[in-house]
Amino acid sequence: MRTQIKFNRLAKLPAEQAKATLAEAISFEINKPGILMDALGKDLAAGRKARLDDATVTARVKAFLAEKYASSSSNPILVDLASEFAAFFHSNMPEIDTGWMSLFDLVDMRGSTHDHFDIVDTNAGVTYEQIKPGAEIKKRTGISESSTRVGYVTYGAGLGILDDWIEKQQFWKVDDAVNEFRAKHFDKMAEVHYGLFTGLSSAIDVAFSTDDATTFNAAVATMLRAVRSSGYAVGQNAPLKIITSYEQVGRVKRMLEATSGSVMVAYGTQKQPIAYTVDEVIATTFVSASDTGYYLVLPNRKVKRGLWKDLSIEQARNAAARATDWYASAQYNAAIGDTAQVRRVKFS
Repeated sequence: MRTQIKFNRLAKLPAEQAKATLAEAISFEINKPGILMDALGKDLAAGRKARLDDATVTARVKAFLAEKYASSSSNPILVDLASEFAAFFHSNMPEIDTGWMSLFDLVDMRGSTHDHFDIVDTNAGVTYEQIKPGAEIKKRTGISESSTRVGYVTYGAGLGILDDWIEKQQFWKVDDAVNEFRAKHFDKMAEVHYGLFTGLSSAIDVAFSTDDATTFNAAVATMLRAVRSSGYAVGQNAPLKIITSYEQVGRVKRMLEATSGSVMVAYGTQKQPIAYTVDEVIATTFVSASDTGYYLVLPNRKVKRGLWKDLSIEQARNAAARATDWYASAQYNAAIGDTAQVRRVKFS
């Protein structure tokens, strides 16, 4: 039978075998979201999950696992459990806040011996100049730029699972406990990544002017001018992201409806049409309900996150409590290397 199983199938096993198999079952359940995040990437971001059907999810999970494992014989998930990922994707993944993923460029440090990565704070100083016939192109050498070092941070949590839950076949308690264990991990990841934006100083603020659409246009213009010397080569059509609270997401979406020729513009609700592209509005509880604005983000580039270790678990027998203690940990970190890529846009 499969080594990775659902908890309620442990009832078919003798008590001692059930306890031994529980380790692999818990590890599999805890790592489902992480495997989906690897396989589906930024398609898990807010507003994109609905575009992924079962066939797409299953195919991409199989493709990802085929790269990770040498053969199907050494990887029962590849052949037997890809459909379970599709089911989990539609039932559980929509509940996990993964909107932050589309904001950051991932630096994959898994398997690396380095305890940090660097974000270069300035561009390399490349300059194009007109060259006369026969003249040499000047090159820049000896580049020495300042940088932000991003080291890993370890996050961990512990959980005890009682022997009685296994022996009395109370597997719903195991399922509830593991679901909370897993949910709190991804909740913490969301808190850490969104916190980088909400924790920025008032230097990134753009004051309200006339109406929401006019203020938005001014904020984008300010951002694009601020990053002009950063080497991004971004223009009017650069896709932008907005992070906002649940309380204000309706107002933000209504503002974005003020397109050229719309009723909102024609009848004076908004004085200007929206002049730039927002391809994603991310609503999250990690923006305070009392926040009087939203965060406008030019994603990726020098907004980077590093992942050193996926969520992993270890167990230790606790004979005194007649339980098995489970310890989970993960290593990751992130940074905004260029605050010019973010603006806090005020409503009033």
